[in-house]
Amino acid sequence: MENIVCFDIGGTFIKYGLINRSGQLVFKDKVPTPKSDIQKLLPEVLVEKIKGLQRDFLIAGIGISSCGLVNHETGEILFSNNIPGYSGMMLGDILFNLFNIPVSVENDVKSACIGEMWKGAIQGKKNVVFLTLGTGIGSTIIIDGNIVNGSRHLAGELGHTVIVNNGRSCGCGRRGCFERYAATSALVNDFIHEKKRNGEVVEKISGEEILALVKEGDSIATAVYKKFIQYISVGLSNIVHLLNPEAIIIGGGIAEQEDGFIQDINCEINKEIMSIYHQEPIVLPSILGNDAGLYGACYLSLKQLNDLQV
Repeated sequence: MENIVCFDIGGTFIKYGLINRSGQLVFKDKVPTPKSDIQKLLPEVLVEKIKGLQRDFLIAGIGISSCGLVNHETGEILFSNNIPGYSGMMLGDILFNLFNIPVSVENDVKSACIGEMWKGAIQGKKNVVFLTLGTGIGSTIIIDGNIVNGSRHLAGELGHTVIVNNGRSCGCGRRGCFERYAATSALVNDFIHEKKRNGEVVEKISGEEILALVKEGDSIATAVYKKFIQYISVGLSNIVHLLNPEAIIIGGGIAEQEDGFIQDINCEINKEIMSIYHQEPIVLPSILGNDAGLYGACYLSLKQLNDLQV
């Protein structure tokens, strides 16, 4: 059976795998993302892995899920702040010219959303919003089964919608952005700040560890967490009123490892949205986790091969 070689390129690791035409993950692994001379070394890593897999498997296409802003039509990395020197790489052309098989390239969050629609939490749904909570908030909008890209492939940056007027400064240049209050990094920063106000020094902690403290009854963790849920729900209620999605999928470590987190959001969001929008549940966790991008890359490659229709 022919297969698709899939890559999920991030700032720390490049995850890669082999998925057959039936959507079965045959193999997966990861390698560190090169830290320098990206224009030369990153394609070399991909080429090495593809050639290695070609020795044992029939390869019909190459699917790329990548961090950064991507022009999926040309396969160009428009901009990336996670991988220095990556912006401007014509990744699709590089791989097509070497292997002469179809290559699809798409943003990692968009790929993850497509993966969840194909094999994950939102199978059968056509109008969804997907968010990943981490250092920031990555997001994708799907309308009638299609990714909303916008006029210049820049649509869907929901993390940079403002939820607090004249609020915290954001790396995008604005103030009060959704991700400055509702990303996992915001939860961590707020917890560390509150601990410091109470005379305790916490140098490093994860979102998952804070949720564990909430379960243990830590008063500071609980107060910060409740505010965090409120901020998430305010931002999501705007999305519900604007897009009326069938579901909102949340990915990222705390969403995928803690069922109570999603339940708390669903409870809070129903306080925010008009009753006519209520549905149970509207917010769901990602179920493919770190593999979602690989599945999405495979789907888009198969679609390019006309093996699938949206």
